[in-house]
Amino acid sequence: MRYKLRLPIFAMNANHIKMKAHHNWSYNEFSTFAMLYAATIDSHIDKEEEDLIRQRLDEAGYQKIKAVFEQCSDHECINTILSYHDQYMADEAGRQRLLDDFRSVFTADHRYSPMEQEMMHIFKQLL
Repeated sequence: MRYKLRLPIFAMNANHIKMKAHHNWSYNEFSTFAMLYAATIDSHIDKEEEDLIRQRLDEAGYQKIKAVFEQCSDHECINTILSYHDQYMADEAGRQRLLDDFRSVFTADHRYSPMEQEMMHIFKQLL
């Protein structure tokens, strides 16, 4: 399946955007959404990436989160991720947990491209 190229909005951070979450997601649901966003940075989700992300939820839960994700623009994805800042990224441990989830997506295909490395740097600043 092809995905549109997603480019993050660099000028945003959690201090600039305080948006109420549209969903009341568990961490696994939230991180599935965030990992789908990270996986599409290079315009598609590799099989290894999707297999890794699917492990977080049962099939129905994964399909529900993926359907929401597929309806979101880049801006909406970033807003959704940042809307969970206080719930899941309020401290360094929570922030690091999500960054580790992103890193696992980026390395799922046994490559960690320069673009993915740069995106990791941007996510660190954004979160």
